[in-house]
Amino acid sequence: MSPIEQILVAAKSISIAGKKPSLALIKTKIGNSIPMPILIQGLQQFRAMDASSIEKIPSQGKMHAAVLPDEGKSELDQLKAELTQLKLAYQNLNSRLEQLENHKMKVKK
Repeated sequence: MSPIEQILVAAKSISIAGKKPSLALIKTKIGNSIPMPILIQGLQQFRAMDASSIEKIPSQGKMHAAVLPDEGKSELDQLKAELTQLKLAYQNLNSRLEQLENHKMKVKK
């Protein structure tokens, strides 16, 4: 299960419990293994979902099996996965920066 999927599952579980998902609650639920930019991205994605999309997210019970570290996974595989997450976070930030710069240029005109 990808980090974003873990975040979505945790957010759904928190929501089902009657609370509004937040970074603090999600981090408490899944631990410190996921970098903050990925947590933010996952929470934003969850907040943008409609009810039918949220229903499709797997239940909390399935998440526990996926969150446990895979002993067969090599350190190289773990580093590759982390690099992929960092690249995604970089792309998202770069995209947002470009949008802000474009907006700033429009406002100046």
